[in-house]
Amino acid sequence: MIFEQEDIRKISDILRVEPEFVGGSYIINLFNKDLNQLLFLSINNDIDYENNEESSIISVQTQYGYFELHNCTNYMIFEPDEVIFINSNEDKVSCLIISKDANCSMFSDIKRALLKTDISQLNSSVLLAAMQLSLIEKVLP
Repeated sequence: MIFEQEDIRKISDILRVEPEFVGGSYIINLFNKDLNQLLFLSINNDIDYENNEESSIISVQTQYGYFELHNCTNYMIFEPDEVIFINSNEDKVSCLIISKDANCSMFSDIKRALLKTDISQLNSSVLLAAMQLSLIEKVLP
């Protein structure tokens, strides 16, 4: 997926921050005063892989770590204040969830079958991933 101006506008509207365009990347800085927490989000469309295939990388830097989601295939606006960036194929899904409160969650290499499993049958260790990712099921190919 390559992010167009309309996509960036939707993302910045839900996060309530104007993006900057710097060196081929859209930069969004979020700050949560109550928690004294900063989040630096970068949406980069200028990724040219060896086979001349263009793609995007979503990167997030917080005081707790650095996260990247390569080959973003879709995104979803989740009201009232979150954006979910998605990388999916026929077997697995990964996503990066960003909120306007400068929070970030990452789920990686989750089997798509988990999204269709009855949550009452799941082990508690995968329950959060199943519940969070069930939100994106409608935008998966």
